Amino acid sequence: MRRLTVLLSVVGLLAMALPASAAHDTNPSERVRSYRYSLDGVANNSNAAGWARLKALPNGKIQVKVHVEGVAPNLPHAQHLHGIEDGSGTFVAGACPTISNDGDLGRPVDGLVDTVEGILQYGSVRVSLTTSGDTSGASALAVERFPVADEWGVLDYSRTFTPSDSRIWRDLGALEVVVHGVDLNGNGGYDFGFGPSSLTDQFPLEATIPAVCGGPGN
Repeated sequence: MRRLTVLLSVVGLLAMALPASAAHDTNPSERVRSYRYSLDGVANNSNAAGWARLKALPNGKIQVKVHVEGVAPNLPHAQHLHGIEDGSGTFVAGACPTISNDGDLGRPVDGLVDTVEGILQYGSVRVSLTTSGDTSGASALAVERFPVADEWGVLDYSRTFTPSDSRIWRDLGALEVVVHGVDLNGNGGYDFGFGPSSLTDQFPLEATIPAVCGGPGN
């Protein structure tokens, strides 16, 4: 009788374990997708360089880390994930602009590559890499919420958040990382010596011009 009781107990335990095992086998956990890019200076007298790491987490969030050296010290640097959208609503790999893009989209040929001139290469702003609050394209010029480089011109950024557009998580590996802001005249601030930004007259060109860029197309 005791042997029968023990046998029934073992069978019962196996029966409880089997469904859980089968469920695990047919529903594996989603893996983290990770992308690492070198960030190189754009043709704007920028000697800056660094790297960026993008991760698509299983919970629908993304994690972005950026490290750049050689950017304008003690100044904020707008930074974004840019993306080119195809006809089906999918983001496809772009590229970083070069001096050959100077004058694109009707902009003046001035030996610099401004933000608008780069759009054909890296696409529109899809994510604003702010330090707090909104991360959508609506915050593209939220200067007060972008990271500030230290006195040595080193910028470090890390944030995990849920993007406002779910396609960002899906197509994260197709987006370009762009960090903006170059002190072209070296006077320690962003001024209008080189004119207004190609995006708005409210900001100087220096504040929005691309400094470094990197992504899957580079």
